[in-house]
Amino acid sequence: MKLSSLKVDAAKIEGGAWVGNIPEMGDLRLKVCGLQNARYRRLQSKLTDAIPRAKRQGGRIDPDEMDRVTAICLRETVLMDWSGLENEDGSPLSYSKEVAGEYLTKPEFRRFREAVIYAASVVGEDDAEADKADEGNSPIASAGP
Repeated sequence: MKLSSLKVDAAKIEGGAWVGNIPEMGDLRLKVCGLQNARYRRLQSKLTDAIPRAKRQGGRIDPDEMDRVTAICLRETVLMDWSGLENEDGSPLSYSKEVAGEYLTKPEFRRFREAVIYAASVVGEDDAEADKADEGNSPIASAGP
């Protein structure tokens, strides 16, 4: 494996970028910072340290508490905006941290939360191969035998 294949775009991870083509999410696009950006890690540490001992059984944190911490971290440090999210009547749903927090915490919107996590996990990937394809420098596919 070449070292260059391990590179990420740190500016996108920390500053955010739009991510589309999220599996099974149609036209939804999310503007996200990378998962585990510096602000995420600081907030996660602070919130985890504040979890009471009663919710730390045998050194393990209660899964509901971890879900709560993750949702707060996603809302506060990862998700910045969205496009292509609609109300039931088809009208566009405007982004706000309050609405985002609701969708990130409610169990019935688990797919949305997973979409945010997916987008945040790919936002900083090196796009060199995609850039080459866009420039027409990618190998020509065979038409078959």
